[in-house]
Amino acid sequence: MTDRIHKTLRVPLDRQTAFDLFTRELGDWWPVDSHSLAASSGERPTDVTVEPRAGGKITETLPDGTTADWATITDWRPGERLRVNWYVGRDPSEATDLTVDFTAEGDVTRVDLTHDGFDRLGPSGEETCASYRTGWDTVLGTCYGGHCLKRAA
Repeated sequence: MTDRIHKTLRVPLDRQTAFDLFTRELGDWWPVDSHSLAASSGERPTDVTVEPRAGGKITETLPDGTTADWATITDWRPGERLRVNWYVGRDPSEATDLTVDFTAEGDVTRVDLTHDGFDRLGPSGEETCASYRTGWDTVLGTCYGGHCLKRAA
């Protein structure tokens, strides 16, 4: 049984702005050079987009113009919560559960990311979980956090 991943970050923004930067500007801060499907073949995607609604998709546009879904949004509450079935690079039937909550704490927003459901991946679940555990430090902490700091400045 794999553990769930939980990461917390505080950003100097109100929660609606923090949510919008996380979702609507995902393609601006996501480290696509290392964390994308195109990167696995030494290329860079042309875009990463979020369709802003429950049932919407998070999609990567590959250099040849084709698209690949990363996730399906299961809960879309602007300024509060984003929950997705996360399956980047896998079949949607192998989705893990990713939730990002945005909570006001005075003049900052606490962003809590929880990633769970790795047991569904069978024998590769523990290795995948370990990879995401360190990957989220970069993606959430360094990339998204840095994007928020630039916006707040």
